[in-house]
Amino acid sequence: MTRHRWAATALCLVAVVAAQAKWPAPPVPSPIGFQSINDDRLSQLRRQAMQFVESRPRQGFQFVERHRDTEFQVHCRGVPVLWLERRSQHLLLRVSLDAEQRAPAVLQLGTLLQWQLQPLGHLEQVLAGVPEPVLLDWVLQVFAGEVPDRMRCGMQ
Repeated sequence: MTRHRWAATALCLVAVVAAQAKWPAPPVPSPIGFQSINDDRLSQLRRQAMQFVESRPRQGFQFVERHRDTEFQVHCRGVPVLWLERRSQHLLLRVSLDAEQRAPAVLQLGTLLQWQLQPLGHLEQVLAGVPEPVLLDWVLQVFAGEVPDRMRCGMQ
């Protein structure tokens, strides 16, 4: 009976890996934790992200506001590539692992936003529960392959 369970478990793992190779999930973002900010500062960062999108009208970018006072995103052809989320004790700025390939211009926006924020130290991030990128995320990104040209933004 034990051999059957091992065989069934191994078969399930192979099926999961094969399914991920055939239908890769959107890349997982790598979060970065920052000190909390006030509403005015968040509004300023929101405006910068909106200006980024508005200055590229035909490049496939969209500004998506999840919650006015807590979260906004920049999408590339419907796929999130940058998130800014205010939590109770800190701020998260995340950029998709495939942003360099999918939407290289969004990396500049991420850098601009980061430059204006005070990063949390490593211990502060751990204590605040800021999730860290995992090696598995990077491996899945490698297996996901190239982003098709029709799904890229900023290429004109």
